[in-house]
Formats: sequence, structure tokens, C-alpha cells
Amino acid sequence: MMNNRDNPLKFKSLDTATNSELERLTRGVIDTCDIAPLSRFDLNAAMDAESKDLQSRCDDYKNGFAEVRARRQISDTVPDEHIQDQIVTLPCGALWLAGIYRNHQDQTLIEIIGERTVEFSELQRYLPDILSFFSWCQPEIVSVWSKPHSEHFKLLANLHGAEVEDCFWGAETTNIDIPKTNEITLAPFNMTADWRWYEQEYQTFHHDVPHLKERLEIEETESVAELVEKNLAFIAYLTQQPTQKVGVVLLEPCTELGYKGLLINEFIIAKAFRGRGFGPKIQAAIIDKIRESYDFVCGYIYSGNHASMNNAKYTRSLLRTEITLPIEHFITPN
Repeated sequence: MMNNRDNPLKFKSLDTATNSELERLTRGVIDTCDIAPLSRFDLNAAMDAESKDLQSRCDDYKNGFAEVRARRQISDTVPDEHIQDQIVTLPCGALWLAGIYRNHQDQTLIEIIGERTVEFSELQRYLPDILSFFSWCQPEIVSVWSKPHSEHFKLLANLHGAEVEDCFWGAETTNIDIPKTNEITLAPFNMTADWRWYEQEYQTFHHDVPHLKERLEIEETESVAELVEKNLAFIAYLTQQPTQKVGVVLLEPCTELGYKGLLINEFIIAKAFRGRGFGPKIQAAIIDKIRESYDFVCGYIYSGNHASMNNAKYTRSLLRTEITLPIEHFITPN
């Protein structure tokens, strides 16, 4: 691997970002999305929303580093600034944002976001020095965001050990053609009447689809109760059989890409109704219900969740993908 001792990388904590640096990185985030399907996309609104989202990465440290150090078991010898997300200035002057996270499988990953496309050749050149900076941990995988169907996506996705992880699907609600159907009726989720059924359906799903158990977990009782209070938790019923529960949908307000949107946080269909075309029907009913109040609907779906990926295609477009690569691509074996 090349080293950069003659022209070293420069590091600074995200919480010390200048307005210019934050603007450059925010534009990089937006550029990882395919905005072509979004006819009402507002760049200024998107910049404002995504900039705030980047800044929220510093929230863990607002009250100091003790909790983070304990949770991640970080030695006191590691400086506070080495724990935070880092703005990395490359020798060419371009900016990257690098941060350490844990995924659903409890693996440590390093996420790299660039103000422009993060090329594989650049990762090979600069990641060893970035890993050296984060010497307090040993990431197993590298996470990069990529615009779907781009040459960048194809190159990364075809590398040995590459995995397409979270896929961001979204659409403007006014532009969604909703088929008319009276087959599905939505009712507010009732914690007393519906929780046990919801829990049992999740247990059944985990039994039937064990490879998704670690990635798709049931929401905590408190979280669902909060969504119930906000009128964002629903049970789908058969209209002609009002006691027959078909699925659960949990929504959360979001400002993705600057829209007043709702994120589909949970969408599970009862075993008795899987594979019978109810996914698109429930989704259509939800969008029809919320479209007067919200102008965007979106969700993050693991690419290996084929049923949800196929269901999303009926109303939304694939806007962004996350690709992970084994760390072995970027380190020299001992």
C-alpha cells in the first residue's frame, strides 16, 4: 500500500467543522442519491436537512465522552477527538467524513462519506492512514454510499466480499399512482388488543426466515406506544373481515432530502397473508391516508429482504445504496 508521509492526511473532529466544510460534505451526501425521480426536489431544503443530520452525529458527545467510552470500552489513553467522526482532508484537498459504528451483527465498521464520489482506488490509498488514526478499534468492514446503477455502484458491488446493505427507497406522495382498492382497511394500533398478535407474528417470521432475524427485530414496546400516541402506528385489516388482521405498519416523521416526510419504520405482513399480494395493497392504503399531510414517503430496506425490496418497487424509487467491503481490501497482511 502507498503511504502518505510526504503529504499526510489532515484530521479534525466533526464538531469543529466550518460552514464551508459542512456544506461541502452535505452536498456529497446528496450526490449519493439519484434525485431524478423527484420532480419537486428542493436543493436548498435538502442541504439544510442533510446538514442538520450530519451535525446530529455529534449528539453522543454533548454530555462528554464517559458514556461512549464505557459502551465501546475505549481506553483513557485515546484522546477524545479520536473517538469522534473525523473530517479528513486528502492531499488533493477533497474532504471525507470518517466515523466508527456498529451494525446489526455487532460488527465494527468504518463509514466513509466524501464530498465527491469515494473511489475504490482512493480507499486503497488513504484508508490505511485513516485506520491508523482510529487505532482504538479494529473495523471489520468499510461502508460507502453509492448512487444506484451508477458505474461506481457496479464497480464496488462486484468486488470480492462486497455486500449491498441498506437501500433507501423514496417517492413524492403526490407522484405516486395509487390503485383503488377497498380490500384493506387501516385502524390505529391498539397496545392492549394488538401487541401480543404483533409479537407472535414477529416470532413466526423469525422462525420462517432465520437469516433476517438479526437484521429485522421487533420494535420495543415503548417505541410503538409513542408512535400510537402520534397516530403513526396502524393495523391493516381485511375490509370484509374486520377481525382479520393482515399486517402492521409503523411510521416515523422524517426530513430526508428536505421533505416533510414519513419513514416506514416497520412493515410486517401476517404469515397467513404472505405471498398473496397484500404488501402493495397495504402500502397503497397507507400512502393514501398520509398524502395530504406529508409530501414524501421513504424507508431503508436491507437488500437481502427480497419481499420488502419487491414491495417497495410498487410505489417508490431506489434512491441510494450502502455497500460494505471487507477490511482486507485495504490492509496489508502481517
